[in-house]
Amino acid sequence: MTGRASESDTVIETVALSKWYGEVIGVNNFNLRIRPGITGIVGPNGSGKSTLFKLALGLIRPNAGDITVLGEKPWRNAPLHSSIGFCPDYESLPTEATGREYLRLIGGLHGMKGDALSKRTTEVSDIVGMRRALDRKTGGYSRGMKQRMKIAGALIHDPDLLILDEPLSGTDPLVRKELIDLIKSLNKDHGHSVVVSSHVLFEIERMTHDVVLIYKGRAVATGDIYEIRDLIDKH
Repeated sequence: MTGRASESDTVIETVALSKWYGEVIGVNNFNLRIRPGITGIVGPNGSGKSTLFKLALGLIRPNAGDITVLGEKPWRNAPLHSSIGFCPDYESLPTEATGREYLRLIGGLHGMKGDALSKRTTEVSDIVGMRRALDRKTGGYSRGMKQRMKIAGALIHDPDLLILDEPLSGTDPLVRKELIDLIKSLNKDHGHSVVVSSHVLFEIERMTHDVVLIYKGRAVATGDIYEIRDLIDKH
């Protein structure tokens, strides 16, 4: 796998991790180790994918167990957040802002400014194929363009790790192929480790062979895509 971290490093690791909301279980005794490269998180809606991401981002605190991201605990760890870029599964673009204004806003939140921010805005818009649409309002973007711009926002501060929550959701087949190629390029050509979720195994299979299968809050299978396919077929 290609990445900024060495092959011996661990991007995300959980040990007996549990998070619940009242009587609802988010993740339960979750054990996982993700290495640098691209890793797919696959599971049906409600399986625990989003809870895992919130824990990795330090947005919520575990009830039990431990999680480390890039070797550090994410809860109340602001410096760690500068090493992580997040693309949410919900609509997060301000519709009255242009793409350029959005990227400058996100960059500003990371302490970027001046010429460095202007240069990086152009760079990430080139990476995601959105430079020609930078000065259009995001409310007029297509679904695929919105996804590209959200990924650009996750890239703006040049993080080591990208967490992409259902980035292919709601896109047509052509756009899905383009986004898959983009995600692969983010690792191969730009050195970012990527953790990407989907409820469709076939989509993940086109990006990576490293997969984690989640069901009812547990990591029920991890490893090579072909091994996991065999496991699914047997059950």
